[in-house]
Amino acid sequence: MSDNQPTGTAPAMRGWPHGPTAFEQRHGNGTMRVVTAIIGIPIVLGAVWLGGWAFFGLITAASVGALLEFYWMAEKKGAHPNKILGAVAVVLLCFQYAQIISVGLALFTIRLPFSDLLLHSIPMLVLLVPVVVLLLEMFRRTEGAMVNNSVTIAGIAYIGLCLPALIGIQQLGPLFGAGEKFSFYMIMAILVSIWTCDSFAYYGGRLFGKHKLFERVSPKKTWEGAISGAFGAVGAMLAMRALALPFLTVTDAIVMGLICGIFGQLGDLAESHLKRDAGVKDSSQLIPGHGGILDRFDSLLFVSPMIYLYLLLRLAGMWFR
Repeated sequence: MSDNQPTGTAPAMRGWPHGPTAFEQRHGNGTMRVVTAIIGIPIVLGAVWLGGWAFFGLITAASVGALLEFYWMAEKKGAHPNKILGAVAVVLLCFQYAQIISVGLALFTIRLPFSDLLLHSIPMLVLLVPVVVLLLEMFRRTEGAMVNNSVTIAGIAYIGLCLPALIGIQQLGPLFGAGEKFSFYMIMAILVSIWTCDSFAYYGGRLFGKHKLFERVSPKKTWEGAISGAFGAVGAMLAMRALALPFLTVTDAIVMGLICGIFGQLGDLAESHLKRDAGVKDSSQLIPGHGGILDRFDSLLFVSPMIYLYLLLRLAGMWFR
């Protein structure tokens, strides 16, 4: 969700696309956006529909890609994060989200090819990450240990605790007594709510915008646009409830819509702030015509864990009534 960013190029990425592709130079960025959407949207929707390992693989790959983009932006500021260790930690967090353990109930929709003992040790492995980061930094031939360690851990928290929450959400269907396509409809409801929020915020801001929301971070965003976006997100979630999520109450839909409308825009602002500080327009050019993974999933980073936590609290209320 790109906003007005300072002119600049995406961080140089060894082996990753950066700068205009030959196709973009020949046909223009608009055509490239359409081609990428035609190819990419069916892949994403297919993975969401299939669920299980397909969805797990999509979110894990997106999480690692987003983490590397975050680290590359940090490198623009002189940091030297430990990319390999960060990526390993994020993958471990994805596996952790693939198992749901709450109120003594263990649910394994995704069966993993190793013992339950090893699976249950994943949280301890994740907790050891800060220790390993600090120890390995002593052996790296880079300056700025304090900054390097901080950026490495910040990336793990920002990406690894947030985006993989979508994997946790897809596991909750049986606990709600929902059908096998719970994950598809729930993830689609979140996406539709966020997209609607973006559209309402854009047009609401253009029609009614007078008061700047956060000019230092995003000069064009207004309070009127943000409020319009929140209303749009709630309306979209209510519509999705009526169409495909009957196990949710109207209150659930309103709360989840507000989460999408408020935290989605906060996620957008947070990523805009990072890009502005790094002096780049896009987090990368990994998605031709659309920028990077962070540019496309910035709202989901904040929305996903909040929806996940809300659904867990909702389940806790069902169990203890």
